[in-house]
Amino acid sequence: MLRLFNLLALLPAAFAAPSQHSNLVRVKRQEADLIPNQYLIKASPSADLETVKADVARILGVEEFVPDEEFRINDVFEGFKVEAAPEVAEQLNALNTVEKVQQDFMVEIQAITQQTDPPYGLARISSRTRGTTSYKYDDSAGAGTFVYVVDTGINLNHVDFGGRASFGFSAVTDEANGDLNGHGTHCAGTAAGRTYGVAKSASIIDVKVINRTGRSPLSNLVAGMDWIANDVRSKGRIGRAVVSMSLGADRRAGDTGFLDEATAALADIGVFVTVSSGNANVDTDLFTPARVPQVCTVGATDRNDRRGDFSNFGPLVDVLAPGVDVTSAWIGLTTATNTITGTSMACPHVAGVGAYLLGMEGSRNGAQLCSRIQELSTKDVISNLKGEQNRLLYNGV
Repeated sequence: MLRLFNLLALLPAAFAAPSQHSNLVRVKRQEADLIPNQYLIKASPSADLETVKADVARILGVEEFVPDEEFRINDVFEGFKVEAAPEVAEQLNALNTVEKVQQDFMVEIQAITQQTDPPYGLARISSRTRGTTSYKYDDSAGAGTFVYVVDTGINLNHVDFGGRASFGFSAVTDEANGDLNGHGTHCAGTAAGRTYGVAKSASIIDVKVINRTGRSPLSNLVAGMDWIANDVRSKGRIGRAVVSMSLGADRRAGDTGFLDEATAALADIGVFVTVSSGNANVDTDLFTPARVPQVCTVGATDRNDRRGDFSNFGPLVDVLAPGVDVTSAWIGLTTATNTITGTSMACPHVAGVGAYLLGMEGSRNGAQLCSRIQELSTKDVISNLKGEQNRLLYNGV
């Protein structure tokens, strides 16, 4: 289990096993992390998905194969989930119409440490100097934009959301909708809450992929990203949508390519995807999807503008934001709050500024928006860096 990782910690460990294509991803973690006889299939870019399903039906010995979960995030990332024995997965992997087969695995969230200090992050991101106590922002406040929070769900009835938070999608089938953990509500509150949030007029969309215990399959996350891609396209929200993903996987545990590719595919449709760098105090290149070039990767600072000792570092960090002792909305009551620490808390600050800038300055794709955030950032005020560009989040007010 990852240490000092107060964000959704995906725990795959995999390597590419020898096969005809050398692309069957085997997970080499504890057996408890694996989902027996459950695999994710990525179609070859040159193959029609219906042809792939017909090939799978032939291998499975059935007349027609209808998957329980199917995804098409963009034109080059589509596939489905299949239940099959390991030896059958080997046969599926050998199909010319299949690019990759990966065994499904569990995702896990770690316990979150409660703090008692008051919040400071909003004031810090609207001032060039440390120590201010007010949050300054344009009164457009992200109006007309949409923040998709990929997490444990959201306490939609919390007063801090003022009716702007709505249910979008849940891949979790073993519990009711809503947040039974708290992590997702906290992140949503930081991104767009009325009291604790950056973009106070943005719409918040709940995309639940993790359950109350903090354990859910990778396939849930892929399903969530697939749903976002289709929702954004169908509702004309490209250029007005932000995705906040306070989650990650340590690549040292094994192959995480499926997560890399799914996240890149989501960003490539034109939405702004912001991801926490991770809480292991290692180079961000070791964590995914923080290492994916198409996302905006966020490290954490404290109230003294010092990089948190836990925060992953290095040149892949695009910007840093407050992530220590951050107060936001919580679960249990419609007025509940909690003060917690992690790059999970830094990430939604950037998601909120992204929505704020889209509302104030107009439509941009994800790469352009991340560049704009870097351009606006306060330079050379952060200490304890290890190879990052010295950029502290600023809303440009």
